[in-house]
Amino acid sequence: MSTRVYPAKPIVGVGATVFRNDQVLLIRRGNPPLYGDWSLPGGRVKEGEDLKKALRREVREECSIDIKVGDLIAEFEYIERDEEERVKYHYVVFDFKARYVSGKLVRASDALEVRWVPLEQLKEFDLTDKVREVIEKGYHQ
Repeated sequence: MSTRVYPAKPIVGVGATVFRNDQVLLIRRGNPPLYGDWSLPGGRVKEGEDLKKALRREVREECSIDIKVGDLIAEFEYIERDEEERVKYHYVVFDFKARYVSGKLVRASDALEVRWVPLEQLKEFDLTDKVREVIEKGYHQ
């Protein structure tokens, strides 16, 4: 069983709100939790890795692009419990504003889809309130 499921302790994660002009980068998650949902790219921080380095690595692995990481937008916890109320997933996530630098957008195996989305079209995507809030805050930061 993966150490991400029923973890012994919370897992530190990072997320990127990547802007390119008036577009934001969205991914459709290819792994649980939230499999199939539209979200922001990111992932787990490895031991000994600082948050911004982890974020650059994760976006490169997930989307094949390079980014410049900016300021922290928000931090939040994602906790999901099973039917017996055991903690199935527990992430502490730090979301940063980022700017596209280079590379061709190509999805990796852990994303079902990756896409640049014009900000005015975000309403067409089924995003969580938290993702919408982070994008909005990051855009105006």
